[in-house]
Amino acid sequence: MPIYLRAPEAPAGGPDGKGWNRLSLNAHGGFLAQCALRPRRWGALLESHDTRRAHWGGFGPCVNRGNCDECPVRTALHDRWTVVPVNAPRVLVRCEPVFAPGTLFGGPDAWRLWVTTGPDDQDYRERQPRPWTWEDAVRVRGWDLGRPHFDEHGEGFWLERTTRVPAVGCAITTRARSSFTRHAFRVARTGVAHLHCSGECRHDTELLNAISHACPGSEGADEERVPVHWRQAQEMTPPPAGSLRFGVDVGTMRVKIVAVDGPRYERARLTLSGSGWTAERVRAAGDALPAHLADR
Repeated sequence: MPIYLRAPEAPAGGPDGKGWNRLSLNAHGGFLAQCALRPRRWGALLESHDTRRAHWGGFGPCVNRGNCDECPVRTALHDRWTVVPVNAPRVLVRCEPVFAPGTLFGGPDAWRLWVTTGPDDQDYRERQPRPWTWEDAVRVRGWDLGRPHFDEHGEGFWLERTTRVPAVGCAITTRARSSFTRHAFRVARTGVAHLHCSGECRHDTELLNAISHACPGSEGADEERVPVHWRQAQEMTPPPAGSLRFGVDVGTMRVKIVAVDGPRYERARLTLSGSGWTAERVRAAGDALPAHLADR
């Protein structure tokens, strides 16, 4: 996709026939080419996701004289993905302008982008090691760009998490055998979930990522009893999907969700353990099974 955005040419006219006159020459002396991977506002960030629709004007200058094949900005797009440091279904990225000392007129010299959990989040500066740049925002993967946001604190934009990425802080390991496959989910080095797939494992990684999104944080990753009761089993049971039927069994130390295909064949078994598994988290993990196991 094209990322080199040529500067606009001056319209014909003026004393020299090239569009230049005394006022325009003294004002800017020409325009620099820009790079479609260096946005400077939300609209340009949206265009950077498909640079075929990018237009000159909302981006930073080209840093490699149009040699895109050896450009460090383009190389970083593939080699240095930006990780969203929050385990949440959506985050609000606040855009903070930075002005040089003594600046009275003109736009900001730079921007700081802070990842927050929403408009009411006040602790984002302590949680995020360093602010993002706009180039960092371009390199985010697995999150969809949402709508812009404006309030009394300034401007920003939303990012919506997808199942293309696992939850931050959750490690997933897979062990395959001839008759089954077992996936382990660990948070703070403690197992919080195990997915046992009978026969050939035919689901994709989006199922594992969706389950990781429901896993509790480090404060709920332990070997304590689960806080749900067996009377809540019905409300935590996923609805049928095609030929799949689901059952939930609540024990003292674990919750087990079983997916059965037909009268007896067990397609998958998800076992959840730890004090962080609330009824809402169990239901979220269970809802991932019919979404990804049906018709596979």
